Formats: sequence, structure tokens, C-alpha cells
Amino acid sequence: MNMEKQELKMKRFFNEISDENRELLLKNGLEIHVKSGSFLFYEGDFPEHVYLVRSGKVRLSKMTSEGKEFSVHLKQRDELVGEVGLFNEMAISVTAEVTENATLVRFDRHTLESLFRQNGEIAVAFMKWFARHTQSTQAKFRDLILCGKTGALYSTLIRFSNSYGIHKEEGIFINVHLTNQDIANYIGTTRESVNRLLNELKKSNVLSMKNGYITIHDIQHLKNYLHCGDCPVEICTI
Repeated sequence: MNMEKQELKMKRFFNEISDENRELLLKNGLEIHVKSGSFLFYEGDFPEHVYLVRSGKVRLSKMTSEGKEFSVHLKQRDELVGEVGLFNEMAISVTAEVTENATLVRFDRHTLESLFRQNGEIAVAFMKWFARHTQSTQAKFRDLILCGKTGALYSTLIRFSNSYGIHKEEGIFINVHLTNQDIANYIGTTRESVNRLLNELKKSNVLSMKNGYITIHDIQHLKNYLHCGDCPVEICTI
């Protein structure tokens, strides 16, 4: 099954630079293989690297003041994992955990700074990525704060459908295994609350679940609740 984001709709970092500059960028990075359960960096560290995901998945999370884990993003192939504070000596705001065996290309800060001075296209592509990543995070927290638990769940389901959705006859199949606790971590609530909300959606035939995989049958129901506008799809991702 295709586990990549929808190519025709999504602006992706590697699509915004030429083939020549893709090769140049890869030559200046170090390919590493990281096992599931490993951590790339921790919240509070000072960033030294940016990672390009070539395969596998990396989850970004934060710890709440109560000591609970809050999932923010789930990065996949051809996406960057790093921090906007990389170039201004600010501490990292999230923890990055590899959740599926991954092949990554690691770039150190000094190498990137040198590349940016030499190559405007690569520098602009990174600027766009930083901006989109920030906008996506801000939009996610806006939904969590303004839309309550129900809206937060609906927003998260839409984001997963944009990032990992496969369009099938019966609806949008989200090709990521998700437990109710996983979903609860993405919306900052309890597993019991997620159970109740998902059961309501299943009774209304908005979605169905089988073996930890969700199929959304009526995505418009979720969008109508949130009064979704026409924001770029790459902003509404997980």
C-alpha cells in the first residue's frame, strides 16, 4: 500500500529544489539507519542537526506540565525533522522518536549554513519548510484550543487523512495503525474520551475501525463541524 502523502496536492521539500540541488544536498549529509524506539533529540536539548526522512516514521511530541506526553507530528518519507531554533541557538521544543525503523540523512548546522550561503534555492526551500512547519503546528494548537475535544479529534482525523489517507471505494483509509491511546495523545485527552467520541462517529457511520486502522466514510461531516476553509493541504497535516 502507498504510505506516502498525496503527491499531487502536497508541497514537499524535495519538490521545491532541482535534481542537481537534491544531489548536492544529499552529498552534504550523512545517511544513518535508526531502529524503532530510538530518539533523535529531546525537548530541552540544543539543536545541532536536521534530518531528512528517506524511509520510516518519526513522531514529534511534547511533555505537558502534568508530565503527560502530547504527540504533535508524525513525519514520513521526504519530510524534514528538525527545529526552527536550529540557527538561533534556542532550545528544542519537542522530542523526536523513531516509531518505525528509519533511514535518515543527517545534516549538521554548520554544513547547512555554508550551503545556504552558496545556494539560494536550497536556502529558500528550507525557509519555506520552516514556515509551513510552524503554520501547521500553530493551526493544530488553534484547533485544540478553540474547538474542544470533539473538534480536536475531528481535526486530527482530517490531518491523518491528508497525510496518510488512501482513497478507496468505501472512503479514506488511514494507513497508520492507531490505538485509541495514540489518538488521545494527539489531542491531549484521555483514552476514555476518545472511545466515546469514536463510538459516536461509528454509530453515525462517519467512520469505521478494523484492527487498529480507521476508514473515514464521511470526511465532510468532520469538515463541516470545524467550518473548514480552503487552507493549503500541507498546513492541515499531522
